[in-house]
Amino acid sequence: NIQFKKTSKVGLFLIGALIKIKDKGCGIPDIEKAMQPLFTTAPEEERSGLGFSVMESFTDKLTVKSIVGKGTTIIMRKKLKNNE
Repeated sequence: NIQFKKTSKVGLFLIGALIKIKDKGCGIPDIEKAMQPLFTTAPEEERSGLGFSVMESFTDKLTVKSIVGKGTTIIMRKKLKNNE
């Protein structure tokens, strides 16, 4: 079992929202591959591998940075509409 500490930050601004999630887990060796719809690291389990696809569908910009053996940082940005 891999144990890691997660940290999260959420910011809400007049122009939008920013969510930053950071962990100190095993890291992602191939971010481009991991972001493909239905990609999973456990095909023998009933997992659909939609995490990044779902995040991308709800954000204007998704940034993923990862270092193998150190952890991963995900930043999601969403612009808010001005209803004036």
